[in-house]
This record gives sequence, C-alpha cells and structure tokens, in this order.
Amino acid sequence: MTSVMAMLEAGIWTWSAEQGLRRDPSCLQLLGLSGDELDDLGWLARVHPDDGARLEEAIRACQRGESGGLRLEYRILHHQGHYVRLEERVRRDVDGTLLGVVRHLDASAAQQDDRHDTDPLTGLESRSHFELLLDERLASESGSFCLLQFTVDHRSKILQLFGEVACDAMLAKLARIVRHELRREDPFARWDEDGFILMLSQTDRLSGLEIAERLRLEIADASLLPERPVTVSIGLVQSQNAEQIDHLLARLASCHGQARREHNSVVG
Repeated sequence: MTSVMAMLEAGIWTWSAEQGLRRDPSCLQLLGLSGDELDDLGWLARVHPDDGARLEEAIRACQRGESGGLRLEYRILHHQGHYVRLEERVRRDVDGTLLGVVRHLDASAAQQDDRHDTDPLTGLESRSHFELLLDERLASESGSFCLLQFTVDHRSKILQLFGEVACDAMLAKLARIVRHELRREDPFARWDEDGFILMLSQTDRLSGLEIAERLRLEIADASLLPERPVTVSIGLVQSQNAEQIDHLLARLASCHGQARREHNSVVG
C-alpha cells in the first residue's frame, strides 16, 4: 500500500512572472530525489528527448496567455536512471499565475487503479475497498476501533475561487499530511469529492478524539492554498461489539453531519 501511495501522490508547482518557478518538494519525490532542490539536471533536461520540445512549448503557450491550461503525458528520467511516465496538468489563472500538478502514470499504478483499490488523485484507498476492509474488520472480532470521517469546509467556494486544478492539488497535499500522522496499518480512504475516512485500530473514543483534534489543527495550520486557510469538519465514533457496518456508518454520518454544520470542529 505504501509503495502505491508513493507512486500516485501529486507533485505541485507554481509559476508567476514576478516570482518565477516554485516547485514543491513533492515533485522531486516523484523522481526519487529528496530535499528542496534538483541535482545537476534540471526538470526539462530530464524529460525524454522525444517529449521535451512538446512539453516546453505547451508551458510557454500558457505563460504567454495563448492557452488557459494543458494536460500532457511525458517521460522523465528518474534518479535511479530509468524513465517514468508522468501526467502534467497546468491551469493559468486570470492574473497569469500557472499552477501545475504532476502524477505518475506507471503501469503498476494503472493496474492498481483498474482494480479500483485506490483513488487516483490521492493514492489512498478507494471507498469501495475501504468498505471491504471495514466489513472484514467487523467480522474479525479483534477489538474495538475508531472511525473518523472528515470533509473539507466550503469546498464549493474554494473550487469557485481557485479552480479545479488547485482544488485537486490541495486535496492531494491534505491526504499526504494526514497519512504522515497515521500508522502504516491504519486504513485511510477518499470517501467522496471533498471527504475522507480512516480507521484507528485498538483506539478508544477519547484517544480517537485527541487524534482527530490534532489532525484538525495541523490541517488548519498547513499552507494548502495561497492566503486562505483550509479547515475540516470531523466526525468520530468507536465501534461497538457485534455492530453491523450499516449501523456503524449511520452513527458516523450523524456525528460527521453535526461537525459539518458547525465547521472546523470535531464531534464524537
């Protein structure tokens, strides 16, 4: 699961005439690099010779205002010496700023997507796969656990102000922040367009509330969008003995719904 997530996470970059190109470290991680800077090869220098001119011209057209955006697939040299396939989507805002999102298109990632085990944007579990895992967990009778469901507040307003590409990039970064705070064995899924769900094994309600509050604060403090904080509303429940999945999810939906009405809160 961890390797699949690494392949599917999005890299993000921005460009403006005033500040130039700013590439998030997540872009470099796609190429097997660490830190904040490329090595002696620049990004375009790594692109396959048959793809480089097409990519460069498309980006320049966006910079000149001749195109409002692009979606391209190309090959780029990985740090270990082999080429990987990337998808790059770029959007040009009204002020001329470019926002780019790049993702892996490796064959192994495509196979995972074909099985519907993962969400292609975030690399998290898909909703259907999470429900299967939850059903198996309830049937195993291996102790209680907590479920957390959370939704980005005011996503429709964010979408209106920043556009689809920026919204997608925000969700991908949010998923990485949360995944980093969880244990590897804790299932974590994209639940719907603006929501997520996760399972905390061997965790009681009070401990779950502490974790939920920590996640809420960390997300609110993160720079997920320029000059606009992103907050989430979190619902939490602890599983009950011999509880059926429909009953558990209904209780969770009730807590989550109350949290959404309050905004930027935890209810459980």
